[in-house]
Amino acid sequence: MDAASTKAPASLNDGTADRPQASAVRPRLLDIDTAKGIGIVLVVLGHVVSQQTPEGHGWYQQLKTVIYFFHMPFFMYLSGYVLGYTLSPGKDNALGFILKRCDRLLLPFFAFGLIIIAGKMVFSQFVFVDNTQDSLAAYLDGLFIHTARSPATSVWYLYAAFIYSAIFRLVVVPFPRLLPALILVSAAFTQFDVESLFYADRVLKHLVFFLIGVWVGQHREAMDDLLRRYGAALVVLFPAALALASWSTNPPTVLVAALASIPALHGLARWLAGQGDCVFLFFGHYTMAIYLFNTMCIGLVKGFGFLLVKWDGNAFYGYFIVLTAAGLGLPIVIRWIADRVLPPVARYLH
Repeated sequence: MDAASTKAPASLNDGTADRPQASAVRPRLLDIDTAKGIGIVLVVLGHVVSQQTPEGHGWYQQLKTVIYFFHMPFFMYLSGYVLGYTLSPGKDNALGFILKRCDRLLLPFFAFGLIIIAGKMVFSQFVFVDNTQDSLAAYLDGLFIHTARSPATSVWYLYAAFIYSAIFRLVVVPFPRLLPALILVSAAFTQFDVESLFYADRVLKHLVFFLIGVWVGQHREAMDDLLRRYGAALVVLFPAALALASWSTNPPTVLVAALASIPALHGLARWLAGQGDCVFLFFGHYTMAIYLFNTMCIGLVKGFGFLLVKWDGNAFYGYFIVLTAAGLGLPIVIRWIADRVLPPVARYLH
């Protein structure tokens, strides 16, 4: 096993402990934890501005648009990869597995959705708050039904990951030969619009990347060989695909950009892990906490900051740095405190 594939600290567990049955205890991979770190930094960068970009800073909107072409597809790929790599078909209790995933993913999703609603309703009375609704009923409707205006879109990954886990356990595990066909069918979902009911649009449009991750996780050697042979070319292809999607934004070009991100970013993570990178690996260990809390922390710092100075003009550069640091750093502090004060809650942050 190469340097990028050595055992990593098991401080981040995206539910992989809830394995149906593993053929052997497989080590955590440094390249995957590093890749999670890259992904979560991109998430935070994309969350600095929620709604209206400050005037004169179109560069940020362009950056955010490009990031949104691929950052969640890459995260879904990593989630599928972890399941494909660590789990093997077995005679486990499917219901037990799904219930554990429900506790791991659905419970924090809806809990954080309700916390976000409460926070918006309270803090909007004192400071600027993004994406508010007129009533509690409107918030709840957005959280559960008409999810285009969900207050919990910043953590929708948890909901989608639960659905994907159920598909994995109920379809892929008992019928592994269906996986290639499922990948092809799910790719079609990226090419047309789906109504935003119960997060169906987000779940269907990202399913293909999760399933690709499952396949690659089951065939890790194939990805390693691909990156060894063509890694440099794939890294060059990725920005070219992003440029094409930016120039002509439509479902096919966006799909190409998202697919190109997988070997490029995985290859980058593999190289960084081999070089002993500790920055992205560090953030990778705190991915869940950062994912859950980054928008809250950014929103609070921004709201109170607006009481002192708006972010128009050159002030936005300062806000960009401060809010990025808040989105990455404060969730780590929250997890550190939770580990020591509220261990039952802290387990959802790992």
